[in-house]
Amino acid sequence: MKRHIAHKLTLGLTALVLSALSAQAWQVSGEVKCPNGITFKGVVIDVTGTTPSGPFSSSATTDSAGSYIIGLPESDGSYVATINAATLPPGATVDSATSVSFDITGSDFEKIADFTIGGTPCGLGACWFTGGGTRIDQILGIPVAEKGQKNSFGGNVNPGCSPTAGDGGNWNHVARDLKLHFQGRTIRVVRCGNVTPPPDAGSSSPKTPFNFIEWVGEGTLKGIQGNKANYGTVTFFARTEDRNEPGAKDGNAGALIDRYYLKVIDAGGVTRLLIDEDGIDDDNVDPDEITSGNFQLHISSCDNPPEF
Repeated sequence: MKRHIAHKLTLGLTALVLSALSAQAWQVSGEVKCPNGITFKGVVIDVTGTTPSGPFSSSATTDSAGSYIIGLPESDGSYVATINAATLPPGATVDSATSVSFDITGSDFEKIADFTIGGTPCGLGACWFTGGGTRIDQILGIPVAEKGQKNSFGGNVNPGCSPTAGDGGNWNHVARDLKLHFQGRTIRVVRCGNVTPPPDAGSSSPKTPFNFIEWVGEGTLKGIQGNKANYGTVTFFARTEDRNEPGAKDGNAGALIDRYYLKVIDAGGVTRLLIDEDGIDDDNVDPDEITSGNFQLHISSCDNPPEF
């Protein structure tokens, strides 16, 4: 009797699993990325269609790997997947068709609809970044650079020139005056480029054709050392400038000092952490000089790195 009941339970669980798999199998999925592999998180894909039971519409947002998936009704239907170009980063263009039409049938119920992106974010993304110093931060446990004695920071961005490795990187910042710890993840490079001075474009060790990198992402901002604040998921924009080796003030001056900018915004749109030369929370990005540590840009492992 027990064996018979167990057998029936097994058959029932198997049926449930197969049913769940079947429900998930009727779908459209795809990627949003550049030809060189750079992907885009947060891009909205809309799907509309017609089925025997009536009209259908749904949307999905790409993850950090640039991927999306949208479940469809378990019936024949005709659909159109459309990329929302307004959700792409500034300077990006849709180099493929903006809409993809497809049909779903009982024998062909999984479709792929990819979108190819071009423009500035693709051409300027072929670099990655590491930053830190010789001192181990007691809170972070990692080598950090510093801006004065109030701010310490370090980590990596786009490690190995892979937008998916380690979810795009890991950046930590401790603001001791505010008693806050910021950790940035799901990082995406916005662009790499050059700022002058110094007069010679690029960075020197390792040698690259760039001397700055900008990146965005999501993260957490929490209180430390008795501060109970927890701002949950936050968004951020950062820029670092690799102007010399080493990059700190010791032995360097003016244009030869590495610089750093960070702006962290909570879910309500309020700036909670700002590292900026003039301290003014506006649209101007004014990176400030670091006082210890070093920033380094890299192009090793990047696909088709620019010549220099």
